[in-house]
Amino acid sequence: MTGAPYAPRRHDLRPDVALVPVDPVIADALAARIVALDPWASLGLSAAAMAERITRPWAATHRFVVEVDGAAAGYVSVRWPFMRGPYLETIAVFPEAQRRGLARAVIEWMGREAPPGEVDLWLCVSDWNAPARAAYRALGFVEIGPIADLVAPGRTEIFMRRRLAPPIG
Repeated sequence: MTGAPYAPRRHDLRPDVALVPVDPVIADALAARIVALDPWASLGLSAAAMAERITRPWAATHRFVVEVDGAAAGYVSVRWPFMRGPYLETIAVFPEAQRRGLARAVIEWMGREAPPGEVDLWLCVSDWNAPARAAYRALGFVEIGPIADLVAPGRTEIFMRRRLAPPIG
């Protein structure tokens, strides 16, 4: 890690993959691509609401476009500080870039960026999203428990954790 964790600067994850801070100029187009994907499509989230989420100032939220060879391939939002480690608030990988290890690269970056003393990575996943749940388990996450009505009434999210280090006494 160089500089503040999750700082709004370019982060090279691999030679072909980088995270770059979201330029508000592209927020509407980025949001439109995200809400076409599940779980946002199933939730009926509008592109305007997603664009507002992408651009709303939140001191502890760090937002990036995932770029592959300089082209937008997805979006990542990380909340830190969180509970003794960062929280992956949103990850969206566009269809043409899926199954290329981008989620793994982001999770590995989150672990590298975490300051000493941070012991966990966190995320939530929709309970009905079996492929995402399996992917997160393959990345070392363990299901902690359900949270009903977190993102929408009648919907349940599963809180997941990946240990970075043993808990500190």
